[in-house]
Amino acid sequence: MVELDCGRKTLKYMLFVINCIFFALGAVAFGLGIWALVDKNKMNVLTKIGAASSNFNINGLLESAAIVLLVGGLCVMIIGFLGCCGAIMQKKCLLCSYAIFLLLIVVLEIAAIVIAASFRGKVTTEMKSFLRQTINSKYQGRVDTKEPFSLALDYAQVYFQCCGIDSYADFNGASAWKKTGEKGTMKIPPACCKLKDKDALLKHQKYEPIDWNCPYNPTAINSNMNKPCWASIEDYLKSRIGVVIGIAAGILVSEILCVVFAFCIIRAMRGGYSDMTGKV
Repeated sequence: MVELDCGRKTLKYMLFVINCIFFALGAVAFGLGIWALVDKNKMNVLTKIGAASSNFNINGLLESAAIVLLVGGLCVMIIGFLGCCGAIMQKKCLLCSYAIFLLLIVVLEIAAIVIAASFRGKVTTEMKSFLRQTINSKYQGRVDTKEPFSLALDYAQVYFQCCGIDSYADFNGASAWKKTGEKGTMKIPPACCKLKDKDALLKHQKYEPIDWNCPYNPTAINSNMNKPCWASIEDYLKSRIGVVIGIAAGILVSEILCVVFAFCIIRAMRGGYSDMTGKV
């Protein structure tokens, strides 16, 4: 009996510790969600799939992930707190409700992961299509622009030192881009040119190319015309979304462990040990 009670106590404290970790993970997720929403990285505009006709008022992929972190982190903090209380108080009804509720969340999370994985290729295809279509309808080709999409794409092209989504030819149909300049007709946007200091443009929109003739006579030496941007944009998204996936995986493992320990304690109580205060 003493050994069984000792085992029960061990489960109790393990459940308490795991729920403390669970609470901490929720707090981290909540904090990262706030940070991601406050972060005004210009490239976030590029993830607003389908926003071309709505002035970019919808949430992009990264903003949506931030909202998931924010709401999910808050829920996890609440569940972790309740789990700690349930582990210490060891009320059978509280532990049952906690375990069942947590088990439902685990099932929903696994289903969400499966759905997200199945739509991954579709999202990538739609995003590329959205970027190309928005270039045709909105891209202005000016480094001093205030138009959100143009500013975001130029930021990406300078940051990644690339040009276009699949190639510089993506700009051939850009109806909002006035290609006539002081030296003739521009073949590539100024943001596709190599700069003396790219941080000057990224931080202060100060444009200074290594060759002022670059937009009119681009070459592999004075421009980035031979490097498309899509691979770099995709890697950027994966690195940001990877943070969300990592936290979600950690939370999911913690949830499964919490469910197992909660049901173990409930099983011990059903075995005749209703007094869970530690007395033998």
